[in-house]
Amino acid sequence: MRRTKGGLIGQGPASRGTCRVTAIAAPETAGLTYEKTFTLDSEYKLMVALEEEGESQRVRLSTTLPGKLLLHWGVQGGADYKGGWRLPGPDVVPEGTVRYKDRALQTPWRKTDGGQELVLTLSGPEMSDYLNFVIKDESTGRWYDLFGSNFQVPLRLALTSMSMDEDDIDGGLIPDSELPELPGELCGIWAYIQWESAGCPNRSQAESDAEYKKAIAELKDYLRQGIQLDELWRVAKGEIKLRDFEASTNNGNGNGNGAALAEVPQETVPDVPQDLVNIQAYLLWEKAGRPDGADFAQDARATLEAQLRSGKSVQDLEAALKAPEPKAQEAPPAQEPAQPPPPQQEQQQQQQSPPPAGNIGLDRSMSLRRIDPLQFVKSPMPLLSADKKKAPERALGKLEDAAARDETCVWQRTYRMGNKQELVVAVRAPEGKQGPIDVTLTTDVPQDLFLHWGVRKQGGGDWVAPPKEIWPVVTTPVEGNKDALDSGFLPSDDQDMQDIMVGGEDVELKRVQLSIPAGHDLSGLTFVIRSADSTAWWRDGGSNYSIPVPGAAGSLAKENPLAGFEDDLSRTIVDCEVNADQWTLMHRYNKATELLEQALNGSADEVTDAMAKIFVWLRYSSSRQLTWQRNYNTQPRILGEAQARLTNAIAQAHGKTGGEAQEWVRAMLGTVGRGGNAQAVRDEILNIMHRNNIGEKRGTWMEDWHQKLHNNTTPDDVAICEAFIAFLKSSGDNGAYWSVLSDAGITRERLESFDRPIKVEPQDYPDKRDALIGEFQNYLGILKAVHSGADLQASAKEASGVMPQGAKDHLGYVLGHQGDHEVLPLMQNAVEARTELAQSGQLARNRDLLYLDVALENVVRSAAERGSGAAGAHAGAMVGPLLQNLVLSVGDNEELCYCLKAWQALPRDLRRGGYPSKEDALKASAVVDRIRRAIAATSDNVSGRIEPIATAFGKAFGVDDWYVELFAEEVVRGGPAFAVSLILSSLEPALRAAAELGAWQIISPVSALGRVEVVGGLHEVQEKVYDEPTVLLAKRVTGEEEVPEGCVAVVTPDAPDVLSHVSVRARNMRVLFAICHESGPLQEIENLAGKAVYFETTAAGGISWEEVQESQLKGGGEGGQERKSRRKLKISIPKWCGKWVVSMDEYEDGVVGAKSKNLAGMRGKLPNVVKLPPSVTVPFSSFEEALKQRENKDMAKRLEAAVKSIPQTNAEEKLRECRDIVMEVQIPEKLEQQLKAGMKEAGIPIPETEERWNQAMNALKGVWASKYNERALLSMRKVGLDFRDLRMAVLVQRVVPAAYAFVIHTHNPSTGSPDEVYAEVVVGLGESIVSGLVPGSALGCVIPKSDLDNPEVEMYPSKSDGMFVPESLIFRSDSNGEDLEGYAGAGLYDSITMDRTELKKVDYASDRLIADEGFRRDLVSRIAKVGVAIEDALGSAQDIEGAVEEDGSITVVQTRPQM
Repeated sequence: MRRTKGGLIGQGPASRGTCRVTAIAAPETAGLTYEKTFTLDSEYKLMVALEEEGESQRVRLSTTLPGKLLLHWGVQGGADYKGGWRLPGPDVVPEGTVRYKDRALQTPWRKTDGGQELVLTLSGPEMSDYLNFVIKDESTGRWYDLFGSNFQVPLRLALTSMSMDEDDIDGGLIPDSELPELPGELCGIWAYIQWESAGCPNRSQAESDAEYKKAIAELKDYLRQGIQLDELWRVAKGEIKLRDFEASTNNGNGNGNGAALAEVPQETVPDVPQDLVNIQAYLLWEKAGRPDGADFAQDARATLEAQLRSGKSVQDLEAALKAPEPKAQEAPPAQEPAQPPPPQQEQQQQQQSPPPAGNIGLDRSMSLRRIDPLQFVKSPMPLLSADKKKAPERALGKLEDAAARDETCVWQRTYRMGNKQELVVAVRAPEGKQGPIDVTLTTDVPQDLFLHWGVRKQGGGDWVAPPKEIWPVVTTPVEGNKDALDSGFLPSDDQDMQDIMVGGEDVELKRVQLSIPAGHDLSGLTFVIRSADSTAWWRDGGSNYSIPVPGAAGSLAKENPLAGFEDDLSRTIVDCEVNADQWTLMHRYNKATELLEQALNGSADEVTDAMAKIFVWLRYSSSRQLTWQRNYNTQPRILGEAQARLTNAIAQAHGKTGGEAQEWVRAMLGTVGRGGNAQAVRDEILNIMHRNNIGEKRGTWMEDWHQKLHNNTTPDDVAICEAFIAFLKSSGDNGAYWSVLSDAGITRERLESFDRPIKVEPQDYPDKRDALIGEFQNYLGILKAVHSGADLQASAKEASGVMPQGAKDHLGYVLGHQGDHEVLPLMQNAVEARTELAQSGQLARNRDLLYLDVALENVVRSAAERGSGAAGAHAGAMVGPLLQNLVLSVGDNEELCYCLKAWQALPRDLRRGGYPSKEDALKASAVVDRIRRAIAATSDNVSGRIEPIATAFGKAFGVDDWYVELFAEEVVRGGPAFAVSLILSSLEPALRAAAELGAWQIISPVSALGRVEVVGGLHEVQEKVYDEPTVLLAKRVTGEEEVPEGCVAVVTPDAPDVLSHVSVRARNMRVLFAICHESGPLQEIENLAGKAVYFETTAAGGISWEEVQESQLKGGGEGGQERKSRRKLKISIPKWCGKWVVSMDEYEDGVVGAKSKNLAGMRGKLPNVVKLPPSVTVPFSSFEEALKQRENKDMAKRLEAAVKSIPQTNAEEKLRECRDIVMEVQIPEKLEQQLKAGMKEAGIPIPETEERWNQAMNALKGVWASKYNERALLSMRKVGLDFRDLRMAVLVQRVVPAAYAFVIHTHNPSTGSPDEVYAEVVVGLGESIVSGLVPGSALGCVIPKSDLDNPEVEMYPSKSDGMFVPESLIFRSDSNGEDLEGYAGAGLYDSITMDRTELKKVDYASDRLIADEGFRRDLVSRIAKVGVAIEDALGSAQDIEGAVEEDGSITVVQTRPQM
C-alpha cells in the first residue's frame, strides 16, 4: 500500500477524537459504518460517518461550527489516479460545487437545526481510497485543519483504523506488509524522544531493546490510524511537540490524517524574552512530572511564539505567566491554503527521506551523511603559556615573560588574587634539578601580606614545618601550630621588581624568596596567603596552593621507587602512590586535578608528555592495579566531589589543549566516573532496605554491602549491583551472581579484602523479588552516574539538556540497538551522533557531551569487533563509519582526514560493501594502503608515547610484569584504530582478488636458494656480510636501503616503489625481491627461519618454496652460484680538467658523469614538446682540487685522518664526521666566480642575495659530502670498489616547478620486456619515488610500445605526501661510480635543493591524476612517448627522470642507462 501526499494547510487547530468502525448486516453485501468525531477550536465538533456498500461510498459530514462554511476537498485513488489530489467529476459532486484553481473542489455546507452538514457520494469509477479536506469560513476567512495537516477519511474497509472497541470488529487491523516501510532513523528518534520524555530512566539492554520495539509498534499503530510518515517525521524533528501530538491523538488511540500538506510561511513574531521562556519551561517541566535531565526550553519557546502568532503581545504573555493562572491560548489567525505538491515533487520528497532500516546487517546501509573530512582536521597543541602574554599592562607581565624565557625556570604559575592583582610563582634550578632550588613568590597586592606555609616531604601528604635553613627573612612560627610558618611579603631591590608601571602609575611589588639546598628531601611547598590583620585569606580555588620542588634523583638509592624519575610530575605521582600512608580514590583524584592544572602551564611538548603520564596513572587505577583504599574511609559525597572536580578539570583541559595532548586528555575520561550526586549512593541503599523491610542485620550480604557503600564506594559497586540484579532475576541463583562478578574481574578474595568486607553469599527475597529488581535497576543508574562516566545511558541522561538535536536523532537508535547483530546501522548512527556533537561547537569543554562522545566511541568499537569476523566481502560497508569514528577520536588526525576523503571518493557500491570491478579494486587497494600506514602511525605513536611511561610507573607501583608488558598493547587494541585494522584485514583479500593482484608482487624475478633469516627492517642488516646464501624476511623496507652482501632474496610485507633504489639494486644484483600482501604465506616463511629453502617465481606471478637439504645449500643454489660468479668491477679515477665549471658544450668523458653527458646528447634529438633544463656542471675532482687550496689544507688533513679511521662495521659515526668536515670546506673564490658566470650564460637564475648564494654553496658541499654515506660505502665494498676512488661531479640546474614528477624505465623492469615501458608518476618532486623518504606507492603504469596511447594502470598512488620546493636550484650528484656497467650506483648519492623541500599532504580525491581518467591516460601516454624518444635517441634502454609543470609541459631532468 502506498500513501501519497496532497492537500493544503490551514490555520484552525483541531484535536483528534474517537473513532468507531463496525460491521453491519445487509441483504447481499456487508457494509461498514465508520464514525469519527473531531474537536474544533476547543468547543465545536466535526463528525464524519462513512457507509461503503457495493459500488458506492457515502460520506456524511456534520459540524456545530457557525459561519458560512465551504468544504475544500479532493480525493486520493480512483480511476486513472496519478498522485496528489484527484478531483471527482461533475456527476458525483454536490450541488453548488466549484473548482478552485483546478487544484481542489469547494462545496458549500447546508444549514440544519443542530449546525451544518454535507453528504458526498462516490460511486463506480469515482470510488476512492481517501477523502482529504479542510474547512473554510467565508464570513471570517478562517481555515480549519487537523493539526497543520488535512483531515483525511479512509474510504475503503482495508484502510480504516482499528476500532476503539476491539471486540466490535475482527480483521480491521491493517497487516504490516501493507504499511509503508518505517525508516530506521525515524524509529531511533522516536525511541529517543520517548525515553527523554520519560525522564531518561536507566534501562538494561533488554529493556532498551524492548522500548525500541515498542516505538516501532507505536509508529505502526499511528500508520494504521491513517497518520502519514511525513507527520511523524515532523514530530521526530521537533516541528510538532510530542506531548501536543499525543494529546491530539488521545495518546495514539485515534485516527488522524495521513496526507501531509505543503507548508505555508509563518508570519514573523516578536522575540520572546528569555525570562518568559524560562518560566514557561519550568511550568512544562512540572507538568511532565519533573523528569531528570529533560529540557523544555524549545517547547516553551514554541508555545509562547504560537500565542504571539494568535495575536497576543509580549506584555500579555508576561502578565499571564506571572499571574496565578495563565490565560487560555487563542487559535492562530487564518491563512489561505497553499497548493498541494505535484506528483513529481512528492516523489522527490520521498527520495530525500532517510532510507529504510529493516534487517539490513552488512548487506544494506543506512548511509552516513556526507561530510568534508578536511573540516575535521584538528589544530595542534596551542602554546598556552604564550596566550597569557597578550594581556596589556600587567604589573607582573614582565616577570612572567622572564620566567618563560629563563631556561633555568622549571616551573611557573600565575594566580589571580582579585581586583586585577596577581601572584607569580617561579621555581628555578640554576645548576640543574640536582642542585639548589630557588623559589620566588611575587605579588602586586598593595596590602601587607604573609605567606602561611609549610613543606611536604617525600611520602607525606600533609605539610610539616620547614627546616630552618630555608626560612626567608621575617619568618616566625605560627602560635599553636608547630607545622606552619608565617613569612612576610617584602619590597625587594631585585632588578626585575624595579620601575614597574601600569597605566602610567608606579606599582610596588612584594616578594618572598626561598633557597633550598641540594640533596633535600622535599616534594613541594604548601601555603595559603593572609593579610596582616588576618581578615582576608587567599586560597587556590578553596584548596591550599601547592608548588612542586624538584629534587636530586641521583641521591636516591636504586631500590627506591623514585629513583630514575627526573621530572617532578612523575616523582609526585610515584611518591604519593608508594609512600602515602593514607591513600584512596578520593586522594588520587584530588592529586590528579592539582597536577593536571599545573601541567597546563608548560610548553606544548611538556603538556603532551604530562597528559600521557596522567592518563597512564589513571588507567592503572581504573584497572584495579593501584589501591582504591588504604587506611582511610571516604564518604560517597566526598568521593563524588573529588570525581566531579577532576572530570571538570579534564573537560577544561580538553578545551585548552589540541593535537596529541587533547587525545590523552579525552582518554582520561574513560578512567574515572563523573561523580556528581554521590551522596545518593549512600542514602538510597538504606532507603531501599527500609522500603522493602530489609533489616540492617550484621553478617548478611545486604548489610555487608551497605556498610561498604557507606564507608568507601568504588567502581566495583557497579558490578556488584549488576551481579545482585542477575541473582534476583535468576530466582536466587548464586552462579548468575558470580558469573557477572567474574566477567568484571572481581573475585571472592577481592570482596573479602575490602575495608568493609563482603564475606557471605547474597540472600534471595522471593516475595520482594520483582520490587527489588526495579529498585536496584534504578540504583544501578545512580552508581553508573557516579562511577561509570562512559556508560551510554548515564551519559545520554546527563547530556540530554545540552545535546544538539541532530545527535538526538541518532542516539535513539543507538540506545535501542546496543548488542544487536545488525552492527552496521548501529555503527552508522553512533558515528553520526558523534559527528553532530563535534560540529555543534559545544564539545570542547562540556564534560557531559565529552562523556557521551566517549560512550558512543565505545559502541562503535564494540560493534566493529562483533562484525569484523562475519564481514567478509561486505567489509567495505564498515570502513567509512569506522574511519570517520577514528578521525573524530585522534588528536593528530590530518592524515586520517585525507584518508577518509579518499575513501569517500571511491564508487558508492564499493563503499556500501558491493563487489568491485578490477579498476575500482585497484583504486580501493591504494586507499587501503594509505589507511593502513595512517593507522599504523597512529598506533605506533600511542605505543611509543605510553609504553616507556607505563613500564616506569608499573615497576615503581609494583604492578605485575605481565600487565605492564600488555599495557600499551591493550590501550591500542581498545582504541578506534584497531577496529579499522580489523575490518581492513577482512577487506583486503577481496580487493586484491578483484584487482587480480594476488598475494605477491615480484619486483626482481629470479630463483634463490638460501637460509631463511627474519629481521625487523632491512636497514638493520644492510652492512652485514653473510657467509652463506641468505633469504631475508624483512618486516620493513623503505626503499633506500642497500641489499647486504650474501643476501640472495628479500621477502617483505612492505611495499617500496618498483623504481626505488633498493628495487633497482635487487634487479641489478640478481637478488629475488618479492612483496607479499597476505599474512599466511609470510607466517609460513617465518616458520622456516634457520632452514635451507629454495624459492622460485611461478607462472601465475607468485612465489613457491620448498625446504631442501643442507648439502644443497653448501653446494650453492642458483642464487648462491650467481652471487659467487659476479665479477669485480674497476673504476677509473678522472683527473681535474682544469676548470671549475663546464657548460653543456664541454661535457666529455672523464670530465662529467653520465647524467650530464646524456642531457647534452639529447639536444636536438627529442620532440619539440620535450624540454631540457639549462645546466652547468662542476666537473670531476673539483672537490679534491678545492681541498688542495691553502684555505682548506687543515680540512684536508682532518678528512684524510677521518677516512683512515673508518671501521669495517658500524661505520656511520665516522662517516658522519667526514661529512661534517666537508661542510666546513671553503668554496674556492674562482669556483664561485665561474659558477655564476656559467649559470648566467646558461640562463639559470643566480641567487639574488649573499644569504641565498651561501645556501647554494652549502647545497654544493652537501652533494660532495654525500660521498661519505654508509649505503654507498657498503655498496662499493660489495663489488670490490674503494669508495676513496669515487669522484663527484655536480650537475647544477633550476628546479622545475613540478606539479607531477615521473621515472621511466624503457624496458619493463618486472618482466624484462623491451616491448613495454614502465612509468611511475607522483604528485610533486620525483625524489619521493627514488629516495624512499615518502612511503607508499606511486601511480604505476605499463605502456605497450605498440600502443602508447593506452597505458594500463597496475597500481594507483598511495603516498600520503608530495615533496615540494619553492623557486630554487638543485645540485645533482653525477659521480664516476653511479653508471658503471653491471653496477646500479644510481641513487647512492644525494641531489640537494638549495631550499629545503617540504612535505605536503596529497589529496587524491581532488587531484586530476586520479579523479580524471582522460587526463591520466593522456599524461601517462605523453610521458611514455618521451621515454621511447629518448631510448631511440641514445640507442639503449634508459632510466629517465622528469617533471610535468602546471601547464602540462614535460621537462626531462636526467637520464642514464637502465640497469
